[in-house]
Formats: sequence, structure tokens, C-alpha cells
Amino acid sequence: MNMQRAWLLAGAALLLGGCALRLPQTERLNKTELKKAEEQLTAFLSQSCVDAVDSDVKLTWRAYAQQETYPAAMQAAAPASLRLALNDPLGRPLLLLGSDGSTFTLADNRKAVGYTGSTELKFVRRFLPAFIPADDLFFWLSGRVRPERLRAAAARSDAQGAIWWHGGSSDGKTVHIFALDSKNRLSRHLIADKKNDEILFEARYSGYKKTPKDCAWPGKIELSGKALEAEYSIEFKELFGFGPLDQQQFQITLPPHFTVKQMTNQD
Repeated sequence: MNMQRAWLLAGAALLLGGCALRLPQTERLNKTELKKAEEQLTAFLSQSCVDAVDSDVKLTWRAYAQQETYPAAMQAAAPASLRLALNDPLGRPLLLLGSDGSTFTLADNRKAVGYTGSTELKFVRRFLPAFIPADDLFFWLSGRVRPERLRAAAARSDAQGAIWWHGGSSDGKTVHIFALDSKNRLSRHLIADKKNDEILFEARYSGYKKTPKDCAWPGKIELSGKALEAEYSIEFKELFGFGPLDQQQFQITLPPHFTVKQMTNQD
């Protein structure tokens, strides 16, 4: 397994996807509709939510008429700590990824090679686009939205009556767009090009499961968008807990016999 393929698989945990789509057509709300939408948004943002998860997941990626599925164990904690142990379909360990949001270590067990580096490297940003801050990772995983994304957000409705919130971004080139379902849970989160409304990144959420807090946890996340090289899904098969996680869990110690490669922007 080469480095690019290893990241293609591990990248599913970092929230990736891939195809060019357009935003739904929407129109302005009247005063009554806008008031109801604002009340729903306030309730959504005021919920108390978990800040960590320990789970078993199923990762699937689809590209070039191919599909592959892998079982994995995932631990994540706000804002951007992640540990992913990926197995092959027979249960044999393939990859182990650990990251604190600023640096990562990836162990390829088949080749006995370890890769380390910064999450800001160009290579990593192929899988976690630069318009998604690393500190937003847990928000995307948990079906939440960073409140700052909704400053001066405008509400509009589509032909089916669904409410869409259009918010700005710090780069001035993209917009964040959100839709909530009837139970006040995030159903879609898009990042679109501000000039042409083309979807660069999209997450669709479904199958929510209860947590000890107000917020439910998504049972499945489907990811796509022009900025990505494949379509992905993350299905949470079993949720073991939402309590605090030891930060040492996200630090990967490579075995002594592994060859270690320090990644740079030339890789």
C-alpha cells in the first residue's frame, strides 16, 4: 500500500468526498417563516453537546467505478484530536492514524512504515481542504456547526419548504450553507464557491442516535464535493461512550522496526 492510497483510506476519517453539484434553488422567507426559522436556529445552537466519542465505524469510499469498505475503531475529541485504527475486510490491521489537529502520525502496518508531519502540509490538504480549518473537525464529525459560521447568516427556503441558512466564511471566497431537519438536527452542511455556487464540500447526516446530552450523534455521514477525489461515507456501527478521552490515545508510538518518514511539502 503506497502513501497516497494509505491517505485515501485514512482520509475518510478526516471528512472527505467528491463530485461537482449545484446548490438548490431557494427564495426569501416572509416575516412569519423567518421568525420560526430563527427560533429553530437558536434552539439548535443552544443545545448542550458531547465533546468526545469512542466508536466502531464502517468506512466506505467510491471512485472510478470502484468501492471499498473497511471496518475501523475511531476515537475523536474536540476540537480536532483523532485516532483511527483501520482493518482490512478480514480484520487484519492496516493503518493506525493519530492526530492532535496540528500534527499526525500514520502507521502502515503492511509495509512497516510510519509517516509523520504537520496537518498543514500540502499533501494533507489534498484530503482536508484548506477552506476547512483543522479545529472544525469535531464539528463536522458530530453534526454540529461552529456558531461563528452563522454570523449574519440569511435564511431561505427551497421548493420543498426546507430552510437553508447561508453563512459567511473567513476567506471571503466560500459560503457555509446548512439545513436542519424536523427534529432540529443538522441534515446537510455545504461549503460552496461564492462566485458560482458550486459545491466544494458537502456532508449529509442521517440515522441520529441518542447521547447523554441534548445533541444526538449522527449514525451516518456521507461526503462529496468538487474539492475531493472520491465519495465517502462514515457509518457509526457502535457507540461505546462520549466521556473524556486521554490525550495520549491520540499519540501514536511507532514500533522500533518501522521505517519513519518525516513528510514535507515536497512529498
